[in-house]
Amino acid sequence: MSSEGGSFQLQPLPAASLSPAVASLVGGATPAKLLAVRGMAAVRPVELLVAIYQLSFDAEPAVRAAAEAAPASFPDNVIGPPLGEALPAPLLHLFATRLPNGRAAALERILYNPATADQTFVMLASRLGESLLEVIFQNEVRLLRCPAIVEALFFNKQARMSSVNRAVELCARNGVRVEGIPAFDEIVNAIRQDPEAMDGAVTDGRFQAALTAAEAAPVTDEEPGPADEMFDEELAPEEKDKAVGMSFIKFDQLRVFEKIRLATIGNAYCRKMLVRDSNKLVAMTVIRSPQITDMEIRQIAGSTNVCDDVIRYIANSRECSKDYPVKMALVSNPKCPLGSSLRFLAYLHQDDLRNISRSRNIPGALATAAKKLLQQREHGRQ
Repeated sequence: MSSEGGSFQLQPLPAASLSPAVASLVGGATPAKLLAVRGMAAVRPVELLVAIYQLSFDAEPAVRAAAEAAPASFPDNVIGPPLGEALPAPLLHLFATRLPNGRAAALERILYNPATADQTFVMLASRLGESLLEVIFQNEVRLLRCPAIVEALFFNKQARMSSVNRAVELCARNGVRVEGIPAFDEIVNAIRQDPEAMDGAVTDGRFQAALTAAEAAPVTDEEPGPADEMFDEELAPEEKDKAVGMSFIKFDQLRVFEKIRLATIGNAYCRKMLVRDSNKLVAMTVIRSPQITDMEIRQIAGSTNVCDDVIRYIANSRECSKDYPVKMALVSNPKCPLGSSLRFLAYLHQDDLRNISRSRNIPGALATAAKKLLQQREHGRQ
């Protein structure tokens, strides 16, 4: 069975590694197996966990389902202590995937257990809350050995900005690149130049305030107002009431490492504002964000308030420009490279092509090419 945490493949433990008590349980009848996964078997706590793991591969669906649900059903005082022992890594991974975030004591045992696999840390780093994430941040040996953990922490909104900065700088200082973090080198330089980058009292509050406020901000289809304000100039009365008492995000006062992380993990409002940032790295991070939607790409493709690099990226990306509205927006945008606009003309519908041929907001060469293509199509129909 595949794990929920990525490429980690969970397989039954070798029969020879099982104690006689566990071997007897997993080889017994279905009723006995069901009693075992409910904690009603006369075995030691460690053997109980091993039995639960083995039975999660049982041929009987009812037994398998009960075993997979068992980790969350047992209290911490039962499964917590054995989770700190030298158990097989696949077993610890299974329990890590099945325990909810609220089970802090049991999860902490897994995090402090040297037998826990790095892939388990990657999975937990992507979903745990702030306090348990700090346990992961403290394990610098693992962070350097497995930079994918740092990447997962970067993308987790619950991770403190100052802790992320420390982990990123730690990797850079030891010659470890975290390829999954956008603009990694530039982030490292920004961290090193900012004496407050690792000061939680300053950085954490500023970043979290921006993230929280942005999530409460209304998002409209119109172009945003000044780049240093959180809300659009014109809001509905109820939206203005919603904004009362909230701190405006001064995007221009955020540090580069904060902007890049907001552009990556923030909501649509963050992307809407930051795609217009004067720093091209920030703007490019927005368009490459895994969170960006087709509608956002369409709006950005038609915007004249974003840097040329963003428009060029959309035009050259087959994935970004696959939709007809994006092609139309690019052709209509004077910032789109002429070569790309000429290429997209062939995809336009007749009426849209006619409108382009008459537009005064695009390069003359593009309007001329549109007229020529229109004439060719009309001539071909005769």
